[in-house]
Amino acid sequence: MRVSSRAVMALSLGVAGFAGLASVSIGQDGAVQKTSGQQGGQARALAPAVIGSIDMDAVFKGYEKVDFIRKQIEAEANLKKGELGKIMSQAQQIAKEMESLQPGSPDFKERDSKLTKMRVELDGSREQAQREFASREAEALGTIHKEIQAMVEAVAKYNHMTYVVRISSEPITSGDPNSVLAAMSRSVVYSDPSTDVTQVVVRMLNKKYKETSGVKGTTDPDTAPASATTTAAPAGAEAPTPTARAAGNPKAAR
Repeated sequence: MRVSSRAVMALSLGVAGFAGLASVSIGQDGAVQKTSGQQGGQARALAPAVIGSIDMDAVFKGYEKVDFIRKQIEAEANLKKGELGKIMSQAQQIAKEMESLQPGSPDFKERDSKLTKMRVELDGSREQAQREFASREAEALGTIHKEIQAMVEAVAKYNHMTYVVRISSEPITSGDPNSVLAAMSRSVVYSDPSTDVTQVVVRMLNKKYKETSGVKGTTDPDTAPASATTTAAPAGAEAPTPTARAAGNPKAAR
């Protein structure tokens, strides 16, 4: 059961209030005293969170490796369809021959038996192919997601971000109820564009992909936005671009 944001806020306020009451005690003389936890100095303040944002749909669309794997799987699937198509053509030819034969005759029975075996083989091969390609697609997507997650982590740490939340830049179509409902269900209503790391992550993923695979991509670094200007990265690390700092965000530049 999902807990509403109002309920979470109320609970947080309740806990905060309890913590405030627990931080003081009443002495025998009625004076308010500090507890041992606050004696000897002020409580240590937590550093403010620095939050970035990313459009994962845009990352998957912009990552060139995704398109390469998709085309590779589609090509193999088409080859498999061609193989199954040959079996289907043979089955259709046998069925056509049976139309000119007397039902119950030896030739008719022979072709009927052969046709039945081919149908079983065709159905089995089709189901097996569907399972194999579904498994391959899931495995590929899992690998790609891990690569994206690792790059987001690298970019976030380089920008001193403590959180990166998922957003969507999909436009709302007023005539499409599903589009409106999807927009209304988004967790993040607004995010500062200067802390969006989407394009930086896409550019770094494509850069690394081309370096490791030798594939010539279509991403042009010169087309990257001004907020994605590459600066020197820490030693031993890729050079994820400090988007927020380049955009002049003082909080994210800590």
